[in-house]
Amino acid sequence: GGGSYFFPGAFASFAPAVTPEEGFQFVNQTLYCHADADKAVLRGRVNLSLEATALYNYFGGFYTLGDPVLGGKLQVGAEAPVGYVHVKGDVATTGFGSFEESDRDLNLGDSLLAGSLFWEAGDFHFKVTELIFMPTGAYSKSSLANVGRNYWGFDTSFAFTWLSSKTGTEISLMPGILLNTENDDTDYKTGNEFHVDFMVNQFLSKTFALGAQGYYYDQLTDDSGDGALIDDFKGEAYGFGPALLWLPPFCGGKLTVIGKWLFDSHCEH
Repeated sequence: GGGSYFFPGAFASFAPAVTPEEGFQFVNQTLYCHADADKAVLRGRVNLSLEATALYNYFGGFYTLGDPVLGGKLQVGAEAPVGYVHVKGDVATTGFGSFEESDRDLNLGDSLLAGSLFWEAGDFHFKVTELIFMPTGAYSKSSLANVGRNYWGFDTSFAFTWLSSKTGTEISLMPGILLNTENDDTDYKTGNEFHVDFMVNQFLSKTFALGAQGYYYDQLTDDSGDGALIDDFKGEAYGFGPALLWLPPFCGGKLTVIGKWLFDSHCEH
């Protein structure tokens, strides 16, 4: 339908492969996206000139084990969102052109499970992550806007971080492959997806950093299934933008605040 479990630029920000401290970590992440699409299939019909706004707030908890696993550190966790989606577009009809429709949804979204292994060698850091997206969110086949996606997703990624202990300069890459199952309600299967998050950051102090970050996305296979009414439908995009990190001194290093703004410089379906 022109969307994905991959939220551009949201999978990594600062030092994604650096091993976290042992114990619990709580996360609150707000994601906002505004996007346009020339066409997509929603509610079993072809929709034209689509415009969508999505706002998700994720609450999550993670735990890093103290004992080593396969020579590294294991972190496990889960996140669940509350989301708002607004979609409007022109619904194509046979013989009568098209008519405009819009829809909104404010609801619980699809939750995810995560497991990561971290290794390090001096200034070099490595991480392997498996994310499982579960269709726990609200979904209706008859709705134009849905917070949930109603299918499973399995994302495997590898992160590399070089973080200079002398200058505070960081370079990170995080490529991944996202595999999707079919939406049983619509007989629509989103194609498999390749994505890369990349970051060049500079820590100006122990509590503040600035960065230039971006992403590349390429759908490897077409959307398929009986509900896929548009042939050869798949996406490609890349974008970039600024980011910052701040550790408030009054929190003793226990709170990290990250903000970023990425925009598409290329996007096509």
